[in-house]
Amino acid sequence: MKVLFILNPISGNKSNDDAILRIHQLAVETPYDFKILYTTGKDDEKRILSDIKWYKPDRIIAGGGDGTLQLVARTIREMDTPFGVLPLGSANGFATAIGMPKDPAEAVRAVIGATRTVPLDLLIFNNKHLCIHLGDIGINAHMVKEYSRSEDRGMMAYARHLMSSMKESELLRYTITTPEQTYHKEGYMLAFANADKYGTGIQISEGAVDDGCFEICNVPRIALDDAIKAGLTALNVFVDKNMFSDVISCEHAEVSISQKVHFQIDGEYMGMTDKLTVGILPSSVPLLVS
Repeated sequence: MKVLFILNPISGNKSNDDAILRIHQLAVETPYDFKILYTTGKDDEKRILSDIKWYKPDRIIAGGGDGTLQLVARTIREMDTPFGVLPLGSANGFATAIGMPKDPAEAVRAVIGATRTVPLDLLIFNNKHLCIHLGDIGINAHMVKEYSRSEDRGMMAYARHLMSSMKESELLRYTITTPEQTYHKEGYMLAFANADKYGTGIQISEGAVDDGCFEICNVPRIALDDAIKAGLTALNVFVDKNMFSDVISCEHAEVSISQKVHFQIDGEYMGMTDKLTVGILPSSVPLLVS
């Protein structure tokens, strides 16, 4: 078996040496042939396609945060090569959602040994931006903007920027039009999810990565003042089991927002927007699962 690993060397807040060592160890134990390609942020899609063309891997495994996983998934879309993931980012939202072991070394064994695939769906925003895990507007997108500008990494930095974003967020009003119905809602955040949870483990829906639809999850209320009085952090507020109780499941949606608001996809800040078109690209990639 030939395996192409595509790794982001600067993902997360800790060294990926354990995962890389495990790749080498398992290659001796299993055995399998492998190549590692490190992303650089420059011409990555072109480099990935070039390596696939000459190396002809039997499976492709991406290691990094959601942005890295999305890069690889969209590059190999419409190929039949099985795709696996390693949790080498900060929050590891997608890897968490599909049940990948949190320990990178354990995840290497799981993804190498995986024998089953599911047909991974992808989201598409405004007919051009693909998404593997989730996109959102409002609080979390604002946090992503500030987090990306900071040199701090890890969950503590995530929580600090999330608390700041909650304090600055305004109530939004949006109109959501699906093929079945038009909804008028208000809230502080709207998530478009291709999976059931964030990397923190926060449950956002009952959706799945292979169900042919996505979930629109509204956050109508943030109990920040109560949390501060109780000495809680933003992450405590963000695990309220009723926080994502307002959910719409669909295959397509048009969203208009009362004002321009922060928008992110898979941890990448996309700027400000007051309109979105969201759709599903079903069965885009065969995803390796254990």
